[in-house]
Amino acid sequence: MRSNDPEHRHPNRQPPHQRGIVEVDVETLLLIDNRCNGCARGERCCCSSYEVCVTTAEMKRIIRVLPEAAKYCPHLLTGQGYDNVFEQEEPGLFSIDTTEDGLCLFAYWANHRTQCSLHTVAMNLGLPLEDVKPKVCLLWPMHFSEGDEVLSMITDAFQFKCNSRNARGTHCLNPGFVEAIERVYGEGCGTQVQQAGENGDRRTLLVIRR
Repeated sequence: MRSNDPEHRHPNRQPPHQRGIVEVDVETLLLIDNRCNGCARGERCCCSSYEVCVTTAEMKRIIRVLPEAAKYCPHLLTGQGYDNVFEQEEPGLFSIDTTEDGLCLFAYWANHRTQCSLHTVAMNLGLPLEDVKPKVCLLWPMHFSEGDEVLSMITDAFQFKCNSRNARGTHCLNPGFVEAIERVYGEGCGTQVQQAGENGDRRTLLVIRR
């Protein structure tokens, strides 16, 4: 995931999810709370602010649910079947195309707010979110800091209305972050980060279990 703003585009991408160990900046994550209910028109939205990159495995999982996603995003349909929404950035890594306005092609409007069709499909079909939705999207506004590859808070997090600052000294991690870390890195990983926060640890190392 990287910014769509030309001033902030850079080659920083989340490292491969197959890494054996991930370092987490617990101290930074404790500073942010996130409450997502979709973005209204005119609000800055994560679905239109970044270029999202997925691995080959993630792309294949998304392709399997394209017929269901197209029910919410009819622009995915073409006369020959389904639009090719992926562009290869480098071997094994693909970006998801966007509209002219920069909105992810898997986003749609419902009740005057943006929604993710992949998230909706997973919920409707009873599939684990991590089997359908890109992992960088599951983790947001958590992201890997440039250079040292530490899971932290994305630098522009507070430019979005869904994110707010916690009071300093907070030791409770956002429940959504705990769940996302569990989904991406395996059972017990989110709990480990939560416990690290409660213990006052600045950082913790996760042994990947997924």
